[in-house]
Amino acid sequence: MVAINLPFKIGDKVNVRVANKPSNSSYVSQVTDICQDDIIEISFPMHKNKTIYFINGERLKVVVGKKEAVYEVETVVIGKRYENIPVIRLKIISKPLKIQRRNYYRLKIVIPIHYRTIDSSKQKDSESKEYKEGVLLDISEGGIMFCTKEDIKENDLLEIVMDINKNKKMIFIGNIIRKQLNEEKTDLYEYGVKFNELSKHDRNALAKFIFTEQRKLLKKGIK
Repeated sequence: MVAINLPFKIGDKVNVRVANKPSNSSYVSQVTDICQDDIIEISFPMHKNKTIYFINGERLKVVVGKKEAVYEVETVVIGKRYENIPVIRLKIISKPLKIQRRNYYRLKIVIPIHYRTIDSSKQKDSESKEYKEGVLLDISEGGIMFCTKEDIKENDLLEIVMDINKNKKMIFIGNIIRKQLNEEKTDLYEYGVKFNELSKHDRNALAKFIFTEQRKLLKKGIK
């Protein structure tokens, strides 16, 4: 028995993906039961109205977000049940990996952004790529969450352009560290991007933007 003090509780939304495939899509599921200290059951994930199936013996990474951190465990499929709610039974084979959340304030804001994948070793080729549209979901001094219909690989390097006021654009460089399908619109992907080191000037400009937008929300009674 491996798992101790599991980070899950019944009803938790989780993201599931096949282990050892970093570019593989993750799917939204839910914990339906905790059978033993090292065995849980989750609902069959859905993608574009289709049920996602996994075979017995397949290894899956299961990720759950809590206020204090994000936790990831590796599991193996040991069975399935097709009763009222079809479920997958998973045996946990690793201790929970705790990914500490940064202490940056995250501003929830929905505005358009533009992005493109870049290759630092082929800068000229990257500069010729066209920008694509995405929608910002939240932003902090450490990174952003945005959504788009494009299927991008985890760990890809992005150049992101965002208007922070009428006269100023900011350009950020960062890596995709998290990828998941949108829970409501399954043709959309959500990406967590961690910024590479920001200059002091850019960090101050970003902090000012976040502070200004936060004050606007507070005036409207939105926290």
